[in-house]
Amino acid sequence: MAATKKKRQPAQLEMVGGKGSRQRAWEAIRKHAGAFTCYQIARKAKVDMETLLTYLRSLQKGGYLAADAAGSEVYGADKVWELVRDNGLEAPRLTRDGRPVTQGMGTEAMWRSMRIIGEFNARELAAHASVSVSVAEVTAKTYLLALHRAGYLTLVKPANAGRNATPGRYRLAAGKYTGPRPPMIQRTKSVYDPNLNEVVWTEVAKHDDDL
Repeated sequence: MAATKKKRQPAQLEMVGGKGSRQRAWEAIRKHAGAFTCYQIARKAKVDMETLLTYLRSLQKGGYLAADAAGSEVYGADKVWELVRDNGLEAPRLTRDGRPVTQGMGTEAMWRSMRIIGEFNARELAAHASVSVSVAEVTAKTYLLALHRAGYLTLVKPANAGRNATPGRYRLAAGKYTGPRPPMIQRTKSVYDPNLNEVVWTEVAKHDDDL
């Protein structure tokens, strides 16, 4: 019988204090003096052991951690690890084989670009964000609409759908830069802000008796 794939929870349910399990684990590793075990970090970071062990192995393959050679036959909670490459405050985002994860980088680039370019449409935002990672115009448009609905963006000029069609222009609303982590569009049709650890907007479902 095939194993059932663990369904991912909405981001806010995986967060503790506005930080995901990966970020909490990384911060605990950096703060820990010297060698550590999975069990020690799991307790400090409040992270599931299985999830943490997968991340530790990714960090090892990516060159961030070294495993104790003397205890190479030890697995799981008692294996001894040591930080050998400190990447700074932000936790490395890696695949299981230790390669950098690119998913989500486009959103980060767009959020960062909004502060830099001031006023923009979807095409301009996608082009500016694509300096560091490829972002499609349709992706930028979807993100802009979601952030506008959530109150993060001010509509400077509405889109014109006429013969000489022009896209809508936006700018970041005053006081709406909440921090370096980009607000996230979730599958539940809501916007979650990891800087605030809060769902800031949820689409209201229409009912059959709505006018």
